[in-house]
Amino acid sequence: FAGVTTTTTNGSPISIDDLPRGIPGGSHRIIESRAVPTGGFSISSMHDAFGIDDIDRLGLRPDDLTVPAALLLLFPDQFVTLTRARKECRRRRILIVRGNRVDHDDAAIRDDGEGGGGGRRMRERTRMVHDNYSECRNHHDDAPFPLPVIYEDDHLAIVNKPEGIVVFSHKGGDFGRNSVKSCLPWVLTPPTSGVFSVMRRPCPVHRIDRGTSGLLVCAKTKPAMVELSRLFKERRVKKTYTAIVNGDIQEPAETSITSEQAKGLGVCTGIDAYDTNPRDAHWQIIDKDLDDQSAVTIWRVVRKMRLENARNDTVSMVELKPKTGRYHQLRRHMAWVSQCPLLGDKLYDGGGLAKTLRDKGFYLCSNRVTLEHPFYNTPQGRSEWATKRQALLGVKGECNRVSITEEDGVILIHCEIDLPSKFQDFLPRVEGEMQTITEGPS
Repeated sequence: FAGVTTTTTNGSPISIDDLPRGIPGGSHRIIESRAVPTGGFSISSMHDAFGIDDIDRLGLRPDDLTVPAALLLLFPDQFVTLTRARKECRRRRILIVRGNRVDHDDAAIRDDGEGGGGGRRMRERTRMVHDNYSECRNHHDDAPFPLPVIYEDDHLAIVNKPEGIVVFSHKGGDFGRNSVKSCLPWVLTPPTSGVFSVMRRPCPVHRIDRGTSGLLVCAKTKPAMVELSRLFKERRVKKTYTAIVNGDIQEPAETSITSEQAKGLGVCTGIDAYDTNPRDAHWQIIDKDLDDQSAVTIWRVVRKMRLENARNDTVSMVELKPKTGRYHQLRRHMAWVSQCPLLGDKLYDGGGLAKTLRDKGFYLCSNRVTLEHPFYNTPQGRSEWATKRQALLGVKGECNRVSITEEDGVILIHCEIDLPSKFQDFLPRVEGEMQTITEGPS
């Protein structure tokens, strides 16, 4: 800081020559940068942010503030307390740059949080940079495992979770970095500068079982996290799973419903690649409480195939649409109500000959999801949507499997993926034994 006397927490002066020059090494993603105003901050803004006692105790002046105090004034959306600002300093996530740019080689220091971050003082023409997603990458160069990103913008992302990976690790689980939450900082791009209330790390909004693969929705900002959590809680996110179950699954007439009735229950009944006559498709409903909580699953048969060692030498591919999201709901409904557990499901397949069909895990994939956009449907996001509408509407992504639509004024994201390779490998093996499926109840 040219022309400025900088001191340590014990008051001893630091020469400008003692400070490191340039942006610190490692991988850093700049989220936002803001400069201390020329002439310092206004008295009124300081009184709005701090009490008189704090101003006197910390020795704050409009043109001479501690780093945490400056963070509260420069980033009021991200830092609402001095404690939060001090924590960010201790995490080494605040970069201080002399001058007006953050991409040149001016003198720069990264605050180390000594003395609660109060040792260094901020003067005019000093810029503070708030970075993100870099902390994890500084410890490991590569992501812990491949995690395909199907859709991503500044507010949310949809990833394709591999089978065998947990969504959240927990203490004593021995998963280490092998969780979706741990992997997200490597595969997602931080939001652009100016996006409100960016999360320190992106986070999954819901869970799917370790043995289940498929689409998982993640939030990148705090408002998106709140809104997406609300949509899941109110059951407004439409999810579709595909499974192969062990047995010749039956479709009782008393639990049969039409496509219109299924749609009225809030599930998506769009055309599927395996449909032979989708307009006349009938569905089955399972309304069976689990753990004393309401649990509803809408399902239908896609095809039936012959397979040795399966129940009745038959396996059935089914499409499942959960109305609720109880623990192991789809697995338990198939095994306990329909009497056809998921192929290879060690927990619910009943053992016996089913053990010979466990070599590739169980067959369940979340392959389709439709949800309301958590930002573009808010009053704040409408103006941004108006400028991006023409560019975003329509088909996006690889293989035309992601699209954004506007229906009755609601902006929706539709996402679909191909079934995992083990599904594709399984089908040709029994293709010659496929039975013809008749529409409607049996």
